[in-house]
Amino acid sequence: LFFYLLAATALAIAIMAGLRGAKFSRPPIEIFADMDRQLKFKSQVPTEFFADGRMDRPTVPGTVPFGLPVDQPYLMTGRMGDRWGDGIPVEVTPALMARGQERYTINCAVCHGGSGGGNGVVTQYGLAGVASFHVDRLREMPDGQLYHTIVNGKGLMGGYPHILLEDRWAIVAYVRALQRSQFATGSDIPPQLRDEAGRTETAGITP
Repeated sequence: LFFYLLAATALAIAIMAGLRGAKFSRPPIEIFADMDRQLKFKSQVPTEFFADGRMDRPTVPGTVPFGLPVDQPYLMTGRMGDRWGDGIPVEVTPALMARGQERYTINCAVCHGGSGGGNGVVTQYGLAGVASFHVDRLREMPDGQLYHTIVNGKGLMGGYPHILLEDRWAIVAYVRALQRSQFATGSDIPPQLRDEAGRTETAGITP
């Protein structure tokens, strides 16, 4: 009886563990599927449920998500009428810049790099064509268009609509700070800081 129980136990373990590393043309027998296959929504995957074959559904025309400031179209869309708007429509504070840096590091730096030069870590693995924020085209791009690109993407870049509305503008403000850091002039330094820098430089000169 002991040997029968031992053999049954070994067989049960072999069935549950499977042949690790082996490849078969037929699907394996699953005793416990561990929820690998579920009837649930998965973004950006095909489906036979909808006629167009897409799982992601377009928004219903004329509707907007709850909680968005529909009375501030530039804040929501980056557009002023039929053109891109310019300017940051939220108060630019140290807290906003810190938030923009954090969100940029999480969502953008992997491609665009920490300084915005288009040399993020993915470029080391063969991804080409990542834009540098320091080219004239992007330095001269209106703030509203930059905001729109973050939300909807452009070219090979996918959109990031999951980023909160306020965080999108925080990222725009931080990108502008990155651009200015590479092309700053003396006139960009606040007067009080220029005076302090001048005093420090003068104090460091030995007669």
